[in-house]
Amino acid sequence: MQDSDAIQRMTIEWTRAQPSVGRFIRSFVRDRAQAEDLLQEVALVIVDRFESYEPDRPFIGWALGIARRVVLTHLRKEYRDRQVDFTNAVEQAADAFQRLEPQAEVMKDALAHCVDNVRGRSRRALLLRYSEGLELKQIGERLGMTAGNVGVLLHRVRTSLRECVQRRLRLEGQS
Repeated sequence: MQDSDAIQRMTIEWTRAQPSVGRFIRSFVRDRAQAEDLLQEVALVIVDRFESYEPDRPFIGWALGIARRVVLTHLRKEYRDRQVDFTNAVEQAADAFQRLEPQAEVMKDALAHCVDNVRGRSRRALLLRYSEGLELKQIGERLGMTAGNVGVLLHRVRTSLRECVQRRLRLEGQS
C-alpha cells in the first residue's frame, strides 16, 4: 500500500470495524489474550490485503470474512484432536454480526448518550460495577449501602437506561 489516502481509508474503516470484529472473535475464543492475538492477526491481514478490498462492498463484511478464516484456523488447531467442525457455526455468527452491526452502532451511541445523563450515586454505582467490575457487596462498602440496596439501585438504573435507549431509537426511527 503506497498512497496516504489508502492508508487513511484503511485506518478509518478498521477503527470502525475493530470493535465488532473483536466481539466476533471473543464469541468463539474466551481466553482474552488469545482473542487479542487473533484480533491483531486479523489487523495484519487487513493491512497486507487492503489493496484487494473493493470499496463498493461493506468493509465490515470484508473484515469479518478475514476474521472468520483466522478464527476457523485457530479453532481447528485448538481442537485438532477432536472431530469437531466449526465452519457452520463460524459462518452463521459472522453473517449475524455483519447483519446486526449497523443496529449495534446506533444502539451503542444511544446508550452512551443515556449513560452521560446518569448522575450522582447511580452513576458511581454503574462505574464501580461495569468499569471496575466490583461485586455488589464491594460497591455497597464504597457507597455506604447494603449489597441488596445496590442491586435495587443498579436494577433501576438499567431499567431507566433501557427506556432511554428505546426512546432515542424511536426518535431516530431505528426501532
